[in-house]
Amino acid sequence: MTDPNADRLEDVLDAFAMEETHAKVTLDRYLTTYPQYAGELIDLSRELMQARPPENEFSAADVAMIDAGWLKHAAAQPKSAADPFGALSPTRSREIAAEMGIPRQVVTSFRERRIQPATVPRGFMRRFAGALSISADDLFAWLSPPPAAAFARSYRADAQPAAAVQLSFERVLIDAGVSDDDRARLLADVD
Repeated sequence: MTDPNADRLEDVLDAFAMEETHAKVTLDRYLTTYPQYAGELIDLSRELMQARPPENEFSAADVAMIDAGWLKHAAAQPKSAADPFGALSPTRSREIAAEMGIPRQVVTSFRERRIQPATVPRGFMRRFAGALSISADDLFAWLSPPPAAAFARSYRADAQPAAAVQLSFERVLIDAGVSDDDRARLLADVD
């Protein structure tokens, strides 16, 4: 059998803990109403006062300095480049491949970020970016993060798919079957 006084003590302590404030006025009210639990109420009051974080931890000057620092930090973060291939239709993709003199497979490699941007000649990067209606710097920034695995797709395989590895521009051209002469022309496309 449980002790009814113990249940009553727990109820009183729970009620005190749920009070909005644990100031002296609240403690005095509980001590007057429940003098038999004075020791326990005082102990709980001390615990609750120690657990409460300080109300005015920072001055207004501190808050202003923190906010200014945060704004400076946020402004220094690089902006993520918008996907230049997001709205690219298959028809436009074919047109760009024809304009650039490359197979569509190479355009797809750019779309999937499978090409190391530093290996692409500047002139080619500038012309390719122009065909996408963005700046060469924006295209370079968008290509810079490594390719992500397309985990959203459905796969039937024995092993889990892994992220693709970035290849040099020349390796992608070779894999796409670009002739030696065309590859030399594309790789020599510098400003």
